[in-house]
This record gives sequence, structure tokens and C-alpha cells, in this order.
Amino acid sequence: MAVLCLGKFDGLHRGHLALVERASSAWPGSSIALLSFTGMAEALGWPTREPLIAHRDRMRILAEWPGPPHEVRLPFAEVRPLDLAGFCGLIRDRLVPQALVVGDDFRGGRDRSGNAAELVTAAAAQGIAVAVVPAVTWAGAPVSSSRVRAAVGAGEVTLAADLLGRPHRLIATVVRGDGRGRSLGFPTANCAARENLAPGTGVYAGRARLASAHAGPDRWWPAAVNIGHLPTVSGDRPLTVEAHLVGFSGDCYGARIEVEFLRRLRGEQRFASLEALKAQIAIDVAAAAIG
Repeated sequence: MAVLCLGKFDGLHRGHLALVERASSAWPGSSIALLSFTGMAEALGWPTREPLIAHRDRMRILAEWPGPPHEVRLPFAEVRPLDLAGFCGLIRDRLVPQALVVGDDFRGGRDRSGNAAELVTAAAAQGIAVAVVPAVTWAGAPVSSSRVRAAVGAGEVTLAADLLGRPHRLIATVVRGDGRGRSLGFPTANCAARENLAPGTGVYAGRARLASAHAGPDRWWPAAVNIGHLPTVSGDRPLTVEAHLVGFSGDCYGARIEVEFLRRLRGEQRFASLEALKAQIAIDVAAAAIG
């Protein structure tokens, strides 16, 4: 038996953490699980989107939460036609929960017709206790995955960190680029095969870690990160993510890289000359070096 926290949990943000904290405090010592549903986007016709969090990063985040919680998933197709009574019956029979924890914005049952108060009543009829957690707010608005996604997409990485409770982290693989950064005196790790959502275009101060024998054990390097289309050196090419790791020298091709974004330094710019670009990169790197 476990205390089940219900949600989509795509962002693992402060609001989700509040559910886990309530589960931990109300039922101390109990196992905690995050219950979400697979196939929801496809069934509802939602567009395919890059995940906010890389799959391999979820366990790291959850390991730092009370419990720590584990994840349980059920097919959305099984619960979609059910009213709240049927939903609670399925949960009871399939997962045998000790209790449920939901946010006060909960909507469930057929066509999302039931609210949190109605869930409490329906669950009680099945012998299941429900804790309803007030919304977590930041800067006067509720914390939500859509708000986190919008902040990341707009390059507002400090806001995203406030909503998440940690810096937004991108995981990718370093591939060989065209060497233009090195020719300017600032070699970069070209971050391809990205596993989750990158921030919007611009230049960022952050830090990066390499899964590479050359990088040192679990070492974080200050990083100046450019996200954009490299308009000065190559016209407009497909979006690239390039990180200059301050103080790092070595070959990291093929290594997994983790980049955390601390603050946005400036927007993407087209410079009149390579010398002007080089001078600005030096300023960006100096800013990134101090965090």
C-alpha cells in the first residue's frame, strides 16, 4: 500500500513537491507514489512536445524528495470513460492505496467533470482518505507545468528555477561541430540529441557537467551557453545549443553533458564583424565565470 499523489508530474515543480510533502507529513513512514496516466496526449489530440525533464533526470530529482516517491502509471484509456466513483473503484482494486493526495485544482472523472471536493466524497465511499493541498503560488500566480514550460521557452530561466525549486537542466550529447568557437578562442561543446526542452534563444550563464574521463569526477564547470541560429557566422542555421565550459580543455565528443541555466545574459544578436562577436563572447564568458 502507498499514499498516491495524483497529477501529470511532467514538470516535477514546487506544486508537485507540495503534494509529496503533505503525503509524507500526513502519513509518516508510508510509501509514496506519483500516479499519472500514459497515452493522455495522444487520446486528447495534444501536440507532441519535448519533455521538460529528461527521463534519466527524473530519478535524481525524486531521490531528493521526501519518501522518496516512486512513479506509477496507468493507461489513460482505462480511466477516461469512468465517473469519479468508477475511477476510485479502479484505483482501489488496482493499486490498493492507503490514501490519495491531490491539488485543489484537481479535475477528474469522465470529461474532467469532477472536482477535488467531489473526489473526497467518491473516495470516502470506497474507504479511501483524500488530502487536498492548496495551490502553491509564485509571484501571485499558481505554479504549474505550463507556466514552467512558458518560462523556459521564453528564456526566463530564473523564473523557471523559482517555479521548479531548482535550475532548469538540459541533458544532451556532445557532437563535433564546425570548430568556429575554437577559431574564435572559445571552444564549445555542441549539444545535440537533446533529451528535453532547451530554453529560448539567447546567451546564458550556467554550469555544465560532463560524463567524460577528461572532466574530472562529478565536476561542474562554469559555462556560457549560446542558444540560437548563429546569425553572425553562418546566416540562419537550425537551432544550436553550444556551451563554453570555462577552464575546461580536452576532448569531450560523444560525452553526455548536463547544462544548468542560472540566468539569461542577453538575447541573440547579429554582429557586424567576427571581431565584434569575439569581444562580446569574452564579456559573456567573464559574466558566466562569476555565475
